[in-house]
Amino acid sequence: MGTSTSVYAKRVGDFADAVKDYQKSLMEYRQAVKSKSPIKAAAKQKAKLAFEKMQNKFRLEVKAVTSQINSRRGTPISNFKRGADIARSSRSVAKLDLINPIHADNVVKFTKYAKFLGNGLAVIDFGGRVGNIHNSYKTDDNWEREMFIESTSFVASAATGIGVVNAGAAVMTFLVVATPVGWVGLIVGGALLAGAAAGASIKVNKIVKEDAGGIYDYIMEQVNKL
Repeated sequence: MGTSTSVYAKRVGDFADAVKDYQKSLMEYRQAVKSKSPIKAAAKQKAKLAFEKMQNKFRLEVKAVTSQINSRRGTPISNFKRGADIARSSRSVAKLDLINPIHADNVVKFTKYAKFLGNGLAVIDFGGRVGNIHNSYKTDDNWEREMFIESTSFVASAATGIGVVNAGAAVMTFLVVATPVGWVGLIVGGALLAGAAAGASIKVNKIVKEDAGGIYDYIMEQVNKL
């Protein structure tokens, strides 16, 4: 469940970072124009590349956050010429503040709730493991051994799930760029990715739990020989 919430949350978080990079490059272009720098053409090209990267990877998100804006000329997020014209003119720099409106949009707000849910479920998982350790202590079992098993399996399974999600994010981007499936592709692809990540986490957790006890016993045996 925690893995599932992080799948699309990561994508939208990457979208916000792409908008931030585009905004930064527009501001650099504006500064180059104002200072009559010889690199203003290069700065404009850099901004254009940042815009194209944002559009190519996150066209669905761009469409979602700009769908309520009624402007014949478009916005800097949807129209590079509009952004470059504002950067080059003497108009208020506030028009180039792209990231704050994006963060205020429900599309990006979703990531906050998703991360909260994912982190909350991780806390519940870890709390259950602490309970196992406490029970071992209360029954005079080897609680240090139980702590080693629970902590190593928690780290290994969490790292596996995160790794699968990060690798799958590139696949989801390709799915959006290369095919016309749109949101349906993201939903289906995200569900499959979440299932794969969860399955991998569960499998690794089981394997590490089975092996960690033996590893702990070996370590303690070597320590006792010192």
